[in-house]
Amino acid sequence: MKDKALPSFSKGMFSGVIQDELVFPYPKMSKDEAENVAMMQDSFKKFAKDMIDAPQMDHDAKMPEEVLNGLKEMGFMGMQIAEEYDGFGLSATGYVKMLDTISSVDGGTAITIGAHQSIGVKALIKYGSDEQKKKYLPKLATGEMVAAYCLTESEAGSDAAGIKTKAVRDEKQGCYILNGSKLWITNGGIADFFTVFAKEPITGKDGNIEEKISAFIVTRDMPGVSTGKEESKMGIKSSSTTAVFFEDVKVPFENLIGESGKGFKVAMHVLNSGRLGLAGGTLGGLKILLQLVLQHIVQRKQFGKTLDKFELIQKKVAQTSIDLFAAESMVYLTTGMIDSGNVDYSLESAMCKIYATEIGWRGINECMQMVGGLGYMKEYPYERYLRDSRINLIFEGTNEILRLFIALAGMQERGEYLKKIGHALKGPIKGFGVLTGYATQWVNKRVSTERIRDVHASLSSPKVQFETWARNLHFSAERALVHNGKEIIYREMISERLANAAIELYAMIATISRVDTMISEKGADTCKQEISICNVFCDQAWRRARRNLLMVDNNNDRIMKELADFVVQEQKYPFEV
Repeated sequence: MKDKALPSFSKGMFSGVIQDELVFPYPKMSKDEAENVAMMQDSFKKFAKDMIDAPQMDHDAKMPEEVLNGLKEMGFMGMQIAEEYDGFGLSATGYVKMLDTISSVDGGTAITIGAHQSIGVKALIKYGSDEQKKKYLPKLATGEMVAAYCLTESEAGSDAAGIKTKAVRDEKQGCYILNGSKLWITNGGIADFFTVFAKEPITGKDGNIEEKISAFIVTRDMPGVSTGKEESKMGIKSSSTTAVFFEDVKVPFENLIGESGKGFKVAMHVLNSGRLGLAGGTLGGLKILLQLVLQHIVQRKQFGKTLDKFELIQKKVAQTSIDLFAAESMVYLTTGMIDSGNVDYSLESAMCKIYATEIGWRGINECMQMVGGLGYMKEYPYERYLRDSRINLIFEGTNEILRLFIALAGMQERGEYLKKIGHALKGPIKGFGVLTGYATQWVNKRVSTERIRDVHASLSSPKVQFETWARNLHFSAERALVHNGKEIIYREMISERLANAAIELYAMIATISRVDTMISEKGADTCKQEISICNVFCDQAWRRARRNLLMVDNNNDRIMKELADFVVQEQKYPFEV
């Protein structure tokens, strides 16, 4: 089944359809897996307490061999690899919960494990042949081999289609000849297994040769594979980041992952999945930092009272907690979608990555603010968490690129439909059937799909606001398509606003679903704090969504573009006092 045929909650929102069966009830892990994950979390915490000295690893910019070996021996390199290949076979939910725990100790350690599993081996798991899986997955599960994902190049960052690394099929030698280089590869210096994306010249049915991306398994022991020196980084210093070089590397035909020329799809699927691990890891770091702040503010006194008694400190504590709750709700709703199967979660994973990394960055800054000057001192962990978290807004698709992806992918189906209507209007007699079908479908959607199911009375206001602004998202997206046509792909500020509104709405429905399901299981009296969080968050979120949607039509975009062009032309801040 193709991805486009799968149901998508967020793509549905853009088209005016609310598929609430995809988000209600809120998903849960099985009892057995929850117990297994809890034991794994306890094991990691004990290991970390004895073995992981995060400040020292940050200072040395290196992970000690005994730490990496310990992670391997305890099975943490095979958490998402199936049991038949010697892994733990965790669900997406269980895996992200583990990354949440690991990142609370050290960002570099979480990145090392995440780069190995979230993206390094994911293409093999999803698209590899049985022979490839049998050959490599047991070694990857035990950590005998560490994996890296090789996509980024010096001239191909966000534009993955622009890669220059080339794999040429050589029938005489029975292999591909791989040449090129990759940049900023996490685990580059310690990996033995590389998932490499390269352009392959492919002859089409018309006889013309076209270069398309293919994915390959490359191992360090292949002649011609080398890595550069470790990069000097701002944060996540205990992780390995290097360039990787390929010079006339002979890659066996059987090391092709999936089909020739289908590598771009493989790369995007891997990143869609990997973004959730990154989002979950971001939450773990912020949770532990908030815990440290809470210990500080109940002890530190100013003006005769402890800091926790000041309203502006209370505001920061409450807002950070609200943001965490909403982001957590989004992440685990989405992992639940993955675990249920047959759902297109591409937009939702991008939304989770954006929201979690941005509330993480903001929350860590607020934590530093609450502890004052000591947050700036290296003897405390705050500045390390700040440095470690900054890359999250860039990793696995910058948040700017992901916003464009959310908006344009969300509008794609609607745009294709409007294009059909436009053609039908040019020939109204020929297009009568199209127009009639459109009208019927539109009426059916308006009648049956603009509301979500009933929720607990305490959540009635969030429910109404979600329905109202989900409807407005659809109308705003349609207006943007009608007004801009094909030019919509260049109207990035409009796309950003539509994406922002969609993210807020997904956060709202995730929070509503989570709290409503909790109430059903535990009763409203037991969930008073969660009900309060849901109401406050949704009140904030719909207002942000409203502002973004109003500015789709009324904005200063033209002036902003002209000003940017002027400043770029001047090559300096051009205004005098």
